[in-house]
Amino acid sequence: MKIERKRNKSRMAAGIGVLFFLIFFSWYIWGQQEANPVVMLEPDEMQEDFQFLIDEMLAKHPDPSRKMTKEVWDKRIAEIKSELDSEKSTTDFYFILQEFVAEMEDAHTGLVMLDERRRLPLLLDWTEEGWTVLESGYGVEKGDLIVRIGGMEVEEIVKDLGRFVSAENPYWKKFRANYFIKDEYYLKKLSLVKNNQVVVTVENIQGEKRKVRIPLVKKEVADSQMTDAEDNWYSWYKRFNDSNTFGWSIDHENDIGYYYLHTCDDTREYRKSVSLFFKEVKRDGIGNIVIDLRQNPGGDSAVIVAFINRIQPSSINNYSNFTGNTYVLISNHTFSSANMFASVIQENNIGILVGEPTGNSPFAFGEVISGVLPNSKINLSLSTKEYILSKTYKDAIYPDYLVPKTRESIISNKDIQLEKVIELIKEK
Repeated sequence: MKIERKRNKSRMAAGIGVLFFLIFFSWYIWGQQEANPVVMLEPDEMQEDFQFLIDEMLAKHPDPSRKMTKEVWDKRIAEIKSELDSEKSTTDFYFILQEFVAEMEDAHTGLVMLDERRRLPLLLDWTEEGWTVLESGYGVEKGDLIVRIGGMEVEEIVKDLGRFVSAENPYWKKFRANYFIKDEYYLKKLSLVKNNQVVVTVENIQGEKRKVRIPLVKKEVADSQMTDAEDNWYSWYKRFNDSNTFGWSIDHENDIGYYYLHTCDDTREYRKSVSLFFKEVKRDGIGNIVIDLRQNPGGDSAVIVAFINRIQPSSINNYSNFTGNTYVLISNHTFSSANMFASVIQENNIGILVGEPTGNSPFAFGEVISGVLPNSKINLSLSTKEYILSKTYKDAIYPDYLVPKTRESIISNKDIQLEKVIELIKEK
């Protein structure tokens, strides 16, 4: 009887072991599968989508062939129509069209695939030294320099990705590379994925190089990492958060009223926040304000009014105006309406710009409408107006004081651009 019980226990243990193996193996196989099934398109479906794209551009875009001659425009259309003569995946079709759209050099016009593909959980930005890791994890350390991804050098990666970036200047191409290099479709387009991993060669601050293998993860995992990093981005500088997109604080020690605006959304809450900010600045006798547009990709240009009404000469409005010094922080991420905000400040000699060149041209298209290609369901963003914002620059708004980020500033959490403003204030 005891022997039989032991045998039963052994069989049960073996059965449980087999069960766990099967579960683990199933999970492994499931993990190796594509996040999205491959959807194939027939030639007639792609031709219809492409013609829809061309018709929309010609009907609604101010000047779709501005960066090409009419002959080049017609030639490219003929080449693409010829290329769409056989069945292709939706992803391959997307890359064919987006490369064509990018040739327009309109940063507001582009195509997007919205399916839930996987991401490389690597948070990067450009510093004076190169492509730099912003957050530690998956074998990389904050401040590490990217040397190679797969077998490709950084310059080669940026060049290849740049073919698909709708951009008006090199700064936006490099900024967008921070995101495209995380995208499973782009990684596979560059043949950088092997066994659902990407080999990344990094160099630490001491100059030591090493290779790490980073797995692709679900989008929500990568997105949560980005949110955590952005929460810590200016962690050394205390702020009062009115929302996650705007807020302000008063730095009495340095005589600064600091206002950050991460998106251009002209809401009642935003306008109320700006009003309270200037009341506090006036009450405390603050002599300098800083408007931080470094993380602002644009939106509604009406947000400019709330500030301009209070920092322009008082003869043009009924507000009690701020008469001190105005500084605006800008970066490669400063785009669209935020770019317009910076341009208005600079062109009217209202304030001083500090940081890095902005992400789009002052001679830009905008006023975007959205659409969807009928068969592939690829999303389209399309400019409908043209703007001329600056008499000074053509490809970007440039700061009065260029202060690029450094690896050391990333590692030590120092905001050297804001520190430059403090330095300028003390010199007055």
